[in-house]
Amino acid sequence: MPDKIAAGLVSRTYFNMPLWAAQQHGFFAGEGLEVEGTIHGNESQVPPLLDGRFQVFIGSPELAIQNAIEGGPLKIVAGNAGKLVHSLIARAPFKRVEDLRGRMIGIFTDKEGTFFHVKAMLAAHGLNFPGDYEVKHTGGVPPRHKALLAGEIDAGLQSVPWNYLAEEAGMNNLGDIIDYVPDWQFVAINVNSRWAAANRDLLVRFLRAMRRGSDWLYANRAAASAIAARELPAPLHHAEQAWDFFTGTNALTRDMSVNVTGLAKVIATLIEAGLLPPDAPKAPAFYIDDSYLQQARADLAKA
Repeated sequence: MPDKIAAGLVSRTYFNMPLWAAQQHGFFAGEGLEVEGTIHGNESQVPPLLDGRFQVFIGSPELAIQNAIEGGPLKIVAGNAGKLVHSLIARAPFKRVEDLRGRMIGIFTDKEGTFFHVKAMLAAHGLNFPGDYEVKHTGGVPPRHKALLAGEIDAGLQSVPWNYLAEEAGMNNLGDIIDYVPDWQFVAINVNSRWAAANRDLLVRFLRAMRRGSDWLYANRAAASAIAARELPAPLHHAEQAWDFFTGTNALTRDMSVNVTGLAKVIATLIEAGLLPPDAPKAPAFYIDDSYLQQARADLAKA
């Protein structure tokens, strides 16, 4: 019988592609694993990691960082999306960032990346929060797309390929967030370090399969795009555009490294926002345990 791992996922986005590839092309099975990915959202990733409902969570690193500062056991064991891949998408009447004054902006929560990034981008155009615009919690990228279509929000950050879908629907792309925030560890693989220490071999096998999934993704444009089109879901030509973008920029980090500069920016932003105490460790190494990934890489190098 295969060993089972429950993996938490934020939403149906391209960041999940290494896991979907590993599921569908037998990389987990080859490691004696049965991995179930569950869409769970992001804000509540901590309780299921602590109580064992999930063994791994592919989501933003902010909550794992905050848990570590509170004395909790959560750690980042690998990277995923080491760059921001979002555009600010606005409904048709709004053609410039400045047009969003007094409007409603969709965010995930006020404790994670999209909120910080929206604030940085709009502030560069003279719009500051609070006061110059309002925000609404929409959930992740797919429900934010629906909120834009329904007119429930006026703008929001959308990742590839959802930004392409929005533009085809007649919305305006007001710019790429990476031009305002060049370094940011957006998605990481987070675990409960107590579970990881007791199940080292299991976690290493999971990371080996994920790395194989990443390598397969980079080498198979057509087959990978077919998976993305089905799982997101999205039109095939948008899935192909997404493959070109993610592999061409290494936004979906092929070797699963953490972008240390990007994680340092996350930590600094959390301190500035008052979500970490001023004396919180600023060194990314405090929040990372990459020994499992190093072992997985060494194993693959010998194979």
